[in-house]
Amino acid sequence: MKIIIAGAGAVGTHLAKLLSRERHNITILDAQAEKFDDLVANYDLLGHAVDPTSIDGLRTAGADKADLVIGVTPNEAANLTCCMLASKMGAKKTVARVDTDEYIRPENQEFFKSVGIGSVIMPEWIAAKEIALSVQRSWIRQWWEVENGALVLMGIKVRNNSSILNTPLKNLCGPDDPYHIVAIKRGNETIIPHGNDMVQCYDLVYFMTTKKYIPYIREITGKNDYPDVKNVIIMGGGSTAVYAARMMPSYMNVKIIERDLQRCHQLNELINNKNVMVIHGDGRDISLLTDENVNKTEAFISLTSNAETNILSCLAAKRMNVKKTVAMLDNINFASMAESLDIGTLINKQTIAAGYIYQMMLKADVTNVKSLMVANIDVAEFNVAPNARITRKPVKELSLPSGCTLGGLVRHEQGILINGNTQIQEGDHVVAFCHGNELNKLGTFFS
Repeated sequence: MKIIIAGAGAVGTHLAKLLSRERHNITILDAQAEKFDDLVANYDLLGHAVDPTSIDGLRTAGADKADLVIGVTPNEAANLTCCMLASKMGAKKTVARVDTDEYIRPENQEFFKSVGIGSVIMPEWIAAKEIALSVQRSWIRQWWEVENGALVLMGIKVRNNSSILNTPLKNLCGPDDPYHIVAIKRGNETIIPHGNDMVQCYDLVYFMTTKKYIPYIREITGKNDYPDVKNVIIMGGGSTAVYAARMMPSYMNVKIIERDLQRCHQLNELINNKNVMVIHGDGRDISLLTDENVNKTEAFISLTSNAETNILSCLAAKRMNVKKTVAMLDNINFASMAESLDIGTLINKQTIAAGYIYQMMLKADVTNVKSLMVANIDVAEFNVAPNARITRKPVKELSLPSGCTLGGLVRHEQGILINGNTQIQEGDHVVAFCHGNELNKLGTFFS
């Protein structure tokens, strides 16, 4: 595919690295060449020092022949303009990053398509949604629902009190058991497990199950002592914090700590919720946290623009007996370190944007792609097409790519876990887990 990325910031750079490894024809545009010089020198892609809203610049980059144009500059208007111009020139698909939540409303999507913008994405809003879902369950690191909750994916850190440790998975997860272990993160290694693999203490284990069996998984992972979250402290009052506070359930009390006094006044106007209190202060101040009863708070979320600050503040909160911590990492390079420090849930807007855009490039009918940042695994939801290869034999006879596993499917709104004997049918909605570059290979089975 010929792909043009407008904007060599954090999201654009991450996307360029991700897509170039699959040997796509990548061109990155930015008015400041120094932003992409290292990228061009170390990856197989081209860079043009042009304004992404320049007609001549887009022509030079070959927008008329582009399969996909992605606008991810820091400027919302520039992203929209770039995509509209590229579409008019002949680009097949466009996606623009936006900052205004009005633009992501379903009723506005047809309008954007009518002016040449195929899709819009707001990473801050998606990140806030993940945070709100994660905080509702203090014992889960990551949570993802498929088809309105017909299937659930949970990432859980297991410790010594878990009853599933050191037992081969073939003895734990039989064909009729109510869950599958679909991935294991151990240190710097990610495992797509097989029957002889075992769960070890401090593994981050990914379970696929149905909602009925969530209490059972909580029990076998030794998490019954984790409290329900009723009180939340958010450090940093940026846009992600605003959306997260709005999305929190009504039974939760939320405090937002923000250093800038003027921003505090803005937050009160933007949120306007009796369950949300805005506090002027520095969330790194231990005495302030003590005054705000952080030791009686079940969840602490650090959403400042500085990854180091977010990591350190979550560590401090854990030492003050907070069970659930969430850190936003704008720099993905901190992910491994944060995980090794047992920070808790990690949020990165680069991987959020990448997952959304990645699904647009797959040939199969993919409705959703999520990157499990810590585990270096992609999760994809496939709709099974008529006469697809995946329907021709039972799963165990399909010779799927070695780095992939199928977790479950939704058929007639019912969640079903997949095993080797499962016969996938046309119209099924299937959830798959893949290492690195294997997702494209797996996609050929569904189209």
